[in-house]
Amino acid sequence: MPRFPMGGSRGVKDIAAPKAPTLVRLFDYWHAKRAGRLMPSRADIDPAELRGLVLNVMLYDVVEPGRLYRIRLVGQAIVDFVGANNTGKMAGDGMAPEAARRMIDTLDSVVANRAPRCRQGSAYWHRDKAHRPFEACFLPLSSDGDTVDKILAGNAFATDR
Repeated sequence: MPRFPMGGSRGVKDIAAPKAPTLVRLFDYWHAKRAGRLMPSRADIDPAELRGLVLNVMLYDVVEPGRLYRIRLVGQAIVDFVGANNTGKMAGDGMAPEAARRMIDTLDSVVANRAPRCRQGSAYWHRDKAHRPFEACFLPLSSDGDTVDKILAGNAFATDR
């Protein structure tokens, strides 16, 4: 099986909505919390209600739109895949440059469009692991109902769909 650079991916494309059951549940939860609004706030999200999903969840703080996103929370399934807990680090840190650019571009689009973005492809992170198919969903949160200040994200890898 071919190896890819750390943080490498291939065949990544946008999808209209998540298909992985974990992400469908997260997306439906986010949608219900919108309650007719453009997006819910962080205060609307109850971690106790995300039981069974938290292993696959990340939360980003929008520090400086278009540039800086701090990772506030990383679920254990993501930590296991990446090989590190990146809580407190900036999005893109430690990733291959092209992968980091794609990550920031994805987060930027969620902020600019104030809308979810879902993606799928294959990713490779560990030197000792092959690339794996994944889906990811990035969901905007807003304290004021207008400006995205956090992004709730979910990742599902081939073995935990």
